Amino acid sequence: MLRSLGHWHGYFYEDDGIRETDGTDSMVTLVLQPDEGEHKVKADAWSNRGRYPVTGSWSKGENDTLQIKLKMTFASTFWTPVVFNGCFDPERDVLTGVWDATDDPDGLSGKMEFRRNPPRYLTVFPSIEELSKNKVRALWKFAIAAVRNDIRRDSWSWSFFSQRRDDRETVIPLTIRDLFFGKPPDDEETQKLCEAVQRLTPADACFYSSKINHIRAHTWVHT
Repeated sequence: MLRSLGHWHGYFYEDDGIRETDGTDSMVTLVLQPDEGEHKVKADAWSNRGRYPVTGSWSKGENDTLQIKLKMTFASTFWTPVVFNGCFDPERDVLTGVWDATDDPDGLSGKMEFRRNPPRYLTVFPSIEELSKNKVRALWKFAIAAVRNDIRRDSWSWSFFSQRRDDRETVIPLTIRDLFFGKPPDDEETQKLCEAVQRLTPADACFYSSKINHIRAHTWVHT
């Protein structure tokens, strides 16, 4: 169990292994640690859903596979709790499994994987689908993208900072319009929002979530 503890970062995926395309979920970071009670675990987590607690448990499955079940409960009742059922793969060093939105009338669910890659690298890491189609090609593209991003960041390039600015100016107003009030975004804006959200690290996504909550709390809405 000790090998599975610590920092993990991951995305929600659809059933076919493509990152969720509705633009509402960013990468998630969770810090997994033991909890009181036999076979209990807990975690602090953050994403564009804010900061939230995670509770869970672990057990041994076939061939001593470490099975892990986690429940993410969010501060806002707008978000339905999410349950992760999966296992720890020591060879790949990943937590892999499926997620289900509890109490959801639409029965939303899909795949989910958590990795130890730093978030800035995971933003360009290939999806489950891309890895299953051509792993070598997908990892080669990832290596190139990761190096390019590091060069842009370490050289303090304008393209790096302008992208961060553009993503912030996209995510905050369009999320408010998409989820809370204002003119709903059209298809083109929704696609733009989704692409920006997928580029965010959990730290940035959580910060933007706090900005969104501040704007909501200080905006008069006529009903």
